[in-house]
Amino acid sequence: MSVLLRGFIYSFFLVCWCGAAIAQPAKSSPSASIPTPASLALEAIMQRHLAALGDFSKVQSRRARLRIIGLAPFEIPTTVEAKRPNLLRRDVSVQGQLQVSSYDGKDAWKIDPFLPSGKRAVDMPTEELPAMLEESYFDGILVAAQKQGFPLQYAGLDTQDGRRVHVLKVSVPATGESTIYLDADSFLEIKRLQKRPVMGRMTELEVYTSDYRMQDGLMMAYRFEIGTKGASATQRMSMVVDAVENNPAIALSRFQRTGN
Repeated sequence: MSVLLRGFIYSFFLVCWCGAAIAQPAKSSPSASIPTPASLALEAIMQRHLAALGDFSKVQSRRARLRIIGLAPFEIPTTVEAKRPNLLRRDVSVQGQLQVSSYDGKDAWKIDPFLPSGKRAVDMPTEELPAMLEESYFDGILVAAQKQGFPLQYAGLDTQDGRRVHVLKVSVPATGESTIYLDADSFLEIKRLQKRPVMGRMTELEVYTSDYRMQDGLMMAYRFEIGTKGASATQRMSMVVDAVENNPAIALSRFQRTGN
C-alpha cells in the first residue's frame, strides 16, 4: 500500500468518523460568564442539535463496520471500535493485510504490515497522533469543546447547496479549526470544512454527511463523502457504514498494545 493511500486513510478517518453523529448534552458551568446574544444562540442551537441526535449518554461503547470507496481501485473494509471515555481502535483490511491503529487512553500505537515494522506494534508516529487523539473523543468535537473549554462559536446562518444552515466554528488545540454546518430544519450535521495534513501539506477538505437513520432511538449517519474544497461529487471518496452496534462488549485488551 502506498504512502499516499495510508496518509489519506488517516485523514479520512479523522474528518469522517470523529463523532459525526455521536453526542450527548454537556452540563453548563456554574461559573460561566454573563451570556451574550451569540452565546445564547449557540446554546439554543446545540440543544436542538443534541435533541435531534437522541440521548447518547446511555451509549458506553460502539462498533461500526464500514467500507471506504474511491480511495483505491478496491473497497477497503474497516472496523472501528470505541469505548468511553476515549478508547479507540481501527482495523483496516487492505489487500489481505490488517492495519491496526489504537489508543487506550494513554498509549497510542499501530501495526502497519506495509512498513518496515511489519506486524509488530510500534508507537503512533508523531504526525498521526493529533488526529488519533481528536478522533478518540467519544462524543465528537462539539461536545468535547463544551466539556474541555475549546473555542466554540456560532457564526450565523448561511446557505449550502440550497439549504439553510447554522454555522459553528470549533477549534481543537492539536488539529486546528473546523467549520460545521447544521441543517437549519433538522439540526443535523450535513457538512464539515477543515484543514488537515495530507502528505505533509495542509489541505482544505470538505466532508458531506448524509443517510441518517434511527437506530436504538438514536439518529446516526451512515454515509460520509470527502474531497478537497470545491471537488465535485464524482471526485469525492466515500465511507459507507454497513452496521453499527451500540453497547457491544469490547474487552479493554482490544485497545491495549499487549492485546494485538
